[in-house]
Order: sequence, then C-alpha cells, then structure tokens
Amino acid sequence: MKTALIAINARYTHSSLALRYLEKYNAGFDTSVYEFSINDNIGGIYRKLLRCGADAYCFSCYIWNIELTLKIASALKLAAPECKIILGGPESGYNAERFLRRYDFIDCILKGEGEELLGRVLSSLERGEKIERFYAQEYPLDLSKIPMPYTEKDISDLNGKIVYFETSRGCPFGCSYCLSSAERGVRFFPMEYVKSGLDMFFRLGVPLVKFVDRTFNIDEDRAVEIVEYIVKNSIKTSVHFEIEAEIMTPRLIEALNAAPKGLFQLEIGIQTTNPDSLRAVNRKCDLERTRENILRLIKPGNIHVHLDLIAGLPFEDYESFRRSFNYAYSMRPDMLQLGFLKVLPGTEIAETSGIKSADFPPYEVVSTDWIDARSLASLKETEEALDLFYNGGAFKRTIEKLTDTEDPFGVFEELGGYLAKIQGNGKIKRAELYSKLYEKYLDDIKTELILDFLEFNRNIPLPPFAKREIGKDFKKRYTEALKSEAFREKYGIGDDLSVLRFERVDGRVYMVDYSKSKVYDISDEFSGIAI
Repeated sequence: MKTALIAINARYTHSSLALRYLEKYNAGFDTSVYEFSINDNIGGIYRKLLRCGADAYCFSCYIWNIELTLKIASALKLAAPECKIILGGPESGYNAERFLRRYDFIDCILKGEGEELLGRVLSSLERGEKIERFYAQEYPLDLSKIPMPYTEKDISDLNGKIVYFETSRGCPFGCSYCLSSAERGVRFFPMEYVKSGLDMFFRLGVPLVKFVDRTFNIDEDRAVEIVEYIVKNSIKTSVHFEIEAEIMTPRLIEALNAAPKGLFQLEIGIQTTNPDSLRAVNRKCDLERTRENILRLIKPGNIHVHLDLIAGLPFEDYESFRRSFNYAYSMRPDMLQLGFLKVLPGTEIAETSGIKSADFPPYEVVSTDWIDARSLASLKETEEALDLFYNGGAFKRTIEKLTDTEDPFGVFEELGGYLAKIQGNGKIKRAELYSKLYEKYLDDIKTELILDFLEFNRNIPLPPFAKREIGKDFKKRYTEALKSEAFREKYGIGDDLSVLRFERVDGRVYMVDYSKSKVYDISDEFSGIAI
C-alpha cells in the first residue's frame, strides 16, 4: 500500500520536520514525502499527488495551509474515491469534530504525536480493516525510541531550505493562547541523539538549523552542554533557539557570549509588559530581570536577537501596547516582531470573553474590549513600517536617529500612516523610499539617508536629494589614494576593487566597501585638495 506524506509549507525555504518523523518511524511501510509551499499552484500540487497514485494521502495541517489542504484533499477524493484521506497536525487535531462533521471526504484525523498513530492506521488499512475516523494519542511517546528524522540524502534534498531539529517536546508553561499549553511538561531526546544530529548538520555544511523546542533553556545544564558542543564543533552552521529570557543564568549567557559572531540566533517572546495581560494569559515576567538578561546577550554583538510582541491580548489597550513596544525597542534587538493574537481553537484564550476574532485561519484578533478594530488596523500599518524600516536593516542609521526619542513607537506609528498614504494600493521600491523619507523629514536625516543608501544599494545611482559633487579630478584623486599602501592597509582594501564605490556629497567624500558592508567617511584623506 502506497502512502503519500504531504506538507504545504508557509514558504519555499521552510521544510517539514513532522513528515520526516512519520516517514522514519514507519520505515516498514511504503511511504513517500511530498513538500510544497502555499505559493505553489493548487492545480500543480493536485496533479502531482494524483499522479503518484497513493492509496493513502496523509496531510500535515497548520493554520497557514489548512484551507489549501482541504481543497486539494477534496479534489483527490473526487478523482480517486477509493483513496484514504488522513489529516494530522494541530489545525486538524483541535478541529477534529468540526472537520469530520463538515467534510465527508476525510477518512481519518490523528490528534497528538502522530508517529505511532499513523503506523496503527496504516497497519489496519493493509489488513483490509475498517479504520476509525478519529484517533488521539493517549500517552506520550518514548523519545529514546524515535529514530533520527534525517539521512544525508534528506539533507541534500533540502539544499537551500531551513533544517528544523527537535531536542525536546512539550512546554513548561501554560500560556492561554498557545496549543502547547494543552500538554504540560517537557520530555528530552537523549543527548547522544542530539549530538549525532548536530554532527551530521555540521559535516554536511547546513547553513541554518532551527530548534523547534518550545523553551530551549528550560534545563540549564543541558542547554549549556548543547551550546558548548555547537561552539566547539560547528564549522559554518548557524543555530536558532527559542529561549525564555527571565530564567537565563549567568552560566548560559557566558557560554553564548563566548560564541563566534553569527553562530547563534535567539528568539525571545516578550509579548507584553502589561501585568494584567500577563496574568490573563497565564504568564509571569520579571521585566527588569528579563531586560537585564537580554541586554547582556545583545551587548557583545555576536548573537542575532529577535524579540516578539503580541497585540490584542486581554487588558492591553493602545497606550499599553505603546509602552510594551517601547520597552522591547529600547533594547535595540536585531529584529522586533509585532505580531497579532491568534485565537486558536483548543486554547484557553478561545474561551475568554471580550475578544473578537476571525472564525477562519489564522483566527486573528479583530477587536477586544480594550482595543477597537480601527486601532488594531493602525497597528498593522505600524507593523509594516517596523518591518520595512527597522527589521529590513537598510535604514538603520536613519531609524536610529529618528527613534532617538522617548517614544519610538510614535515614530513607527507615524511612518506607518505615511506609508499607507504614499503607497496607495501598490508598493514602492526600496530605493525610492529614501527620497520619500527625505521629503518628509528633509535635512534632519539627510546624512543618515545617504549613508544607508550607499551601503544597501550597490548598483543604483544616488537619489536626487543626494546630489553628487564630482570635480574633474575626483576619480584621479581616489585612484591615487588606492595606490597608497598606507591607505589600503588603513581600510583593509583587498585586490578586488570592484567592491568599492566612491561618492562626494555635500562636501564629504565616502568610500563604500561592499565586501564588508561598510561605509567610510574619508573626507580627511582629501582635505585641502580641490576635488
């Protein structure tokens, strides 16, 4: 019996860890993995799956793919009525009753850890037995019995995609908006398993491995051991963890601070600073300790730190969210994500009064008793400005100057409204945004805009407001400077001069080295020379 294991990922660069667990755990069955992205053509996905001629189609279901999954599964059942449609994953498991009542093409839904459940269903099908429409995992699996989800061929097939890895299952916390709160407690994979997986990733040169552990640092000794192992053995593989900042210990922080630059990425959920909101979603947070630990992680500059906020939580009004934003922004993380509450079926917060949300995926908050729909829509504009001007990195000097204020949120709020006004229904190219910002703020940020433009727009002419001042001898002068060993040594200039760019604007001379992503003000090198 042929079984297709199917995932429709949120992006092309994503991959499905779940499918590979199912495949390896059930190696005795004839299974094949099929991965797509939500941007793929639905007809193309359907035709490829139909051509494979599977007896059972098993879909991994999440909020980002459930609507597409149901359409494809329905079409497959029409085309091949004898096939079995099996759904698993959080979006189907927690909606099982509703899905089974509404969609008669679904033969079976699995809820919980699916490795063993799938094997049970496939065994029944092979024996010609009737299967139930719903199966729930009644006990936690022994993680020491779960095989490595990847082979070297799997890693090769995932070239250009993110590799996901798991060293623990479960969550120690009970946040009311998270499906993980339904399963309390944490189980760990054996350390031998963890190091074996990491060794393979390092040996094969995987660019980025993302741990899907809910809280990587819940066990300090284990976390330190893994961090030190990565530092010692990784050659060019970066590793991403989700951590809880409040429980970070000096020992773990020191281990991370000692790592080479770019080796680690840390994602930290702040969510809110409103104490009433924290209590309402079953979180607690020592904000001062959290801030202190995050700043200790950020200070050396060797770790990419990503902070998360959630808008639309109970008791958080617009001004409260402003304070939460400014708290998180004041730490100047490498990335600050402004997310919006998803009221997921099966979570405790879905039963909370005072919150209105869409009844279709991703179940995003529309309004609450504390923040109205228009204010949330305004926050969407603020989110766009934050992503474009701060998280994108191409306006770093400009934004740093604009947000040198007690209310950085107000800056992004204003930029969000400005973007909505100038963009209309279309998008403005990034290179044009420098001129748009100049039109708004004029000479207050002119120098910063010029420096940002030079660094992030290699082959594009300077915008009109940054008028080039090139005398007839300018090229001759900087060509002569490049012949000077002292000059080249001072700025670390190599043999490839194509990575350099020279510009003279407002009486200043700039050299850009695109190999280092650096802009130098070299005006002093030309002092007293008419250029």
